[in-house]
Amino acid sequence: MSNQSTRRQFLKTTAAAGIGYWVAAGAKAQESTSPNDRVRVACIGVGNKGSSDTRDSSKHADIVAICDIDDLFLQRAKRQPYLAKAKVYNDFRKMLEELEGGSYAVTVTTPDHTHAAAALMAMRMGKHCFCQKPLTRTVYEARLM
Repeated sequence: MSNQSTRRQFLKTTAAAGIGYWVAAGAKAQESTSPNDRVRVACIGVGNKGSSDTRDSSKHADIVAICDIDDLFLQRAKRQPYLAKAKVYNDFRKMLEELEGGSYAVTVTTPDHTHAAAALMAMRMGKHCFCQKPLTRTVYEARLM
C-alpha cells in the first residue's frame, strides 16, 4: 500500500474541509447577556484625571464604588448617570475592606504619594489594579509594586 497521495485525493480532502469550514461559519456563538459577565470596578480618585479614568472604565464595566478624599469631586462624580448606583467613600481602606469578598478591579488615580498604598492594598487582596502612572515616594515602594 502506497502512502503517496494523488492530486485527486488531495483536492477531495481539501474541498471537504473547506465546505465544512464554510458551513460552520454560519453557526455563531451567542453573545452572553448575563450581568455576571461585566467586570465590577471600584475607583479610587475621581477628580481631574480620575474622572476620565472612571468614565472610560464605565464603558466596559460596572462602577460599584467610588472613593475620593475631596467631597466636591465626589459630588460632581455622583451627578454622572453611570455612577448613580456606586457606593461613595472618602477612605480607600474602608472601601477595599467592605468590597473584599467580591470579585472586581480597582482603578487608582490619586496623587503620587498615595499610589503605592492604595494599589498595594488592592493587589494584596487579589484585585486587578489599574494605576495611573505608578510613581511612588521611594524606591522601596516601587519595588513592592
